[in-house]
Amino acid sequence: RSSDASPDGDGEVIALQAGALATSSTTVRRWARAGVMLHHLVDPATGQPAASPWRTASVAAPTCVEANTAATAAIVKGWDGLRWLAGRGLPARLVSTTGDILRVAGWPAPSEDEA
Repeated sequence: RSSDASPDGDGEVIALQAGALATSSTTVRRWARAGVMLHHLVDPATGQPAASPWRTASVAAPTCVEANTAATAAIVKGWDGLRWLAGRGLPARLVSTTGDILRVAGWPAPSEDEA
């Protein structure tokens, strides 16, 4: 898959017993300026759209605010986001700009029906 993949493409189904889930993404709310693709997730260190290996990050957390904050932070932090999520025990599923999927901190593997 490419970073231009449809946000409604293949995915996984999960069930939550408690808590919340949020997904942050660079695949929507994006535009081109001077031939460069930009998105809405800004790296506070540069003031520019985050240069990240992730196109989406889904995170489970106790509250929606925490899940959304962690999902956005994971994209902004890039590769360091994996360690950051794991250190906080936040289960997450990250999809790279090339379509590779990484699971962190106990995010379940897909069932046989989804694989």
